[in-house]
Amino acid sequence: MPRGLEALIPKRRKKGVTFKKESIFWIEVDKIKPNPFQPRKEFNKEELKELATSIEKYGILQPLLVKKIEKDVPRGAKVEYQLITGERRLKAAEMIGMKEVPVIIEDVKKEDELPISLVENIQREDLNPIERAGAFKKLIEEFDFTHKEIGKIVGKSRESISNALRILELPEEIKESIKKNKLSEGHAKVLLGIKKDRQIKIFKEILEKNLSVRDLEKRIKTKVVRKMVKEMFPQVGKKFARISEVKNVKIRKTKDEIGLTLIFQDKKGLESFLRRIKFS
Repeated sequence: MPRGLEALIPKRRKKGVTFKKESIFWIEVDKIKPNPFQPRKEFNKEELKELATSIEKYGILQPLLVKKIEKDVPRGAKVEYQLITGERRLKAAEMIGMKEVPVIIEDVKKEDELPISLVENIQREDLNPIERAGAFKKLIEEFDFTHKEIGKIVGKSRESISNALRILELPEEIKESIKKNKLSEGHAKVLLGIKKDRQIKIFKEILEKNLSVRDLEKRIKTKVVRKMVKEMFPQVGKKFARISEVKNVKIRKTKDEIGLTLIFQDKKGLESFLRRIKFS
């Protein structure tokens, strides 16, 4: 983690813990310029409206973080403020016509602006999985954060960060669907376990048949079981028109013997399976 950056990164507050008060100023909205390093690419209009309604009723509970910028002009110096964190709050405030917003002014170095903005965004719960993974990737590649350091910031394990980054390996068509909330993170995790040349085909099947994550897992497990049994036991495999009753399959192979164990959901499933292959 870049030296000195940790002190500026927003922390998750714990119950019973108090922090020292920082000076809060009210700054004109038109003097605050957007953050050029904003990692968030899309803002949900409905959510912004909800936030605007909340601000109108309760005010802005968490001040924006800005950086003071002085520009030389013919008449002297012009003061502006560059937004570091809080773009949703600023947009919502503009929607309801607020003239001024509460801010905390920090002397942030230019090289620290992007990581601070990234960290503030990934601590939010409403980022989509692609935006979140993209933020993780930038922190790692451009600012030398480790998976463990990011995990500490967002309250997750190193393994969780590594797994979250894998979603970026999916084809662009699938990632776009996740961004637009047409596909869930659960679906994405299942698709990551499938060979790349089959991901798009299964993805389209999910959309066409409106498959839930559970439906998808069952469908894929059934196909895997069918393929394994057909490859290892050709004669038995021919009788498997459908094997949806099979919950799991275990194949044990040694130098001298081979064994097949089929695990069923219940007795009814077993009986149905036996009737189909004429063992009863």
